[in-house]
Amino acid sequence: MMRHATTAIAALLLVAAHAAVQVVVETKTFHAQGRGPRVEVNMAIIAGSAIALPNSAGFMQARVEALTLLEQNGAIKAFAKTEVLGPERLDSVQVDLLHQEFFDVAPGSYELTIELRDLNGDTTRTFYQAPLAVGALPEGLSISELLFAERIIPAEEGRPGKFGYQVVPLLSDYFPSSIGVLEFYAEVYGGDRHFGTDSLYLLTTQIESAEKAGVFSSYKRIQRMKARPAEPVMAHFDIAQLPSGNYLAVVEVRNKRGELVSRREQFFQRNNRVAYNYDLQAMSGIELTNTFAGAFTDADSLAEHINSLRPIADPLERKIIDDRWKDRDMEMMRRFFYSFWANRNPDPEAAWAAYRHEVIKVNKLFGCRVQKGYETDRGYVYLKYGPPNTMMDRFNEMDSYPYTIWHYYRAGKYTNRRFVFYQPDLVSSCLQMLHSEVPGEIQNPRWNQILHSRNTPMPNVDPTQVGTSSGERANEFFNDPR
Repeated sequence: MMRHATTAIAALLLVAAHAAVQVVVETKTFHAQGRGPRVEVNMAIIAGSAIALPNSAGFMQARVEALTLLEQNGAIKAFAKTEVLGPERLDSVQVDLLHQEFFDVAPGSYELTIELRDLNGDTTRTFYQAPLAVGALPEGLSISELLFAERIIPAEEGRPGKFGYQVVPLLSDYFPSSIGVLEFYAEVYGGDRHFGTDSLYLLTTQIESAEKAGVFSSYKRIQRMKARPAEPVMAHFDIAQLPSGNYLAVVEVRNKRGELVSRREQFFQRNNRVAYNYDLQAMSGIELTNTFAGAFTDADSLAEHINSLRPIADPLERKIIDDRWKDRDMEMMRRFFYSFWANRNPDPEAAWAAYRHEVIKVNKLFGCRVQKGYETDRGYVYLKYGPPNTMMDRFNEMDSYPYTIWHYYRAGKYTNRRFVFYQPDLVSSCLQMLHSEVPGEIQNPRWNQILHSRNTPMPNVDPTQVGTSSGERANEFFNDPR
């Protein structure tokens, strides 16, 4: 048995070994005028990890108890205990449960502890712990941390707000094509001390490429501001046409002469899987001499690299890949290869280099006698969705085929999804995808029966369960990844 865990976003994530509830946690610190630091503890309980049951009104609803503690030198400095309720629904659709706690504390070092219990489930609890450093407001002008937002709306009466607004946090730095707007919030402090009360300065919000310095395209907004003790910054960008790539959300303060005074940035990743249009006539005009694509001289090598793009290609691109694999037209391959990456990233060469690194890794991990790693089902899933958060490998069960269960906290736009791979031939090391919870991938509700048909033929009628301890373990590993 092997266990692997990875972190895909800046927010920290922790799941108890046997807990049903899974949570993403992010903390941000702002400064409330006259009260000092205000710590925001933002958490998203992953969709599907909390059980939804009928409430008193007959609606399906998840209920989770959240206990949040801030401790310093063993003493509790702040705490909150809240029952977090999911939306009332008549269908089975699950959504993340968003919860926020706000604590006014003195500057210093703390230990953050979160304890979650599914009120519709058993008594098993999920624990999250992390150190938390809370700084004092710096002298002079400064900019707070940036907070990505699902939306920024007028604050409801009685709810904590920021300058009259409620910022609903987005606990991710990954923006798939389903998200067409980038919103973020920050605060500028000490403008009056630095510039003089009501003096003018320039406030800039922008999106930059993380690989190359400078603003990306036209994603820049400049405002003339009058200096005051604290200034809220609310940025809104339409990113429907922002190509895939790594970016920075940036807030800058400059004086009237345009000189930079302070800057704050936050990394995010864009995956804009649009239907790309490949105009062969327009592609013929691309000058490739001094590009990474123009450096290829061997047709077989370039065809192999193009074939490795299949896991992340859309249907039209896969058709082009098949055509180029057959004809080995060197110029068309170069043009397609360059256009493929230029469509996805403002720095296509860096994007290809990063992907090639993953292909090499996948070839080593999952390659087998008859397939390269990227051609296998596990390689395809790894390259398309990234590394799984957990892998449960069971290659030596006596009454089942060798299998592994991969669990993703997020697979593309979906949360809490699993893949089951197995080895039905017992000879090669090539594992096939048997079942997935991601729409569009193979789905097989009888996956556990098939796993355990190695020694026992499957009946014509689906059994309610596999009547072996190994079958029970497979269900346990699937429902409770570890």
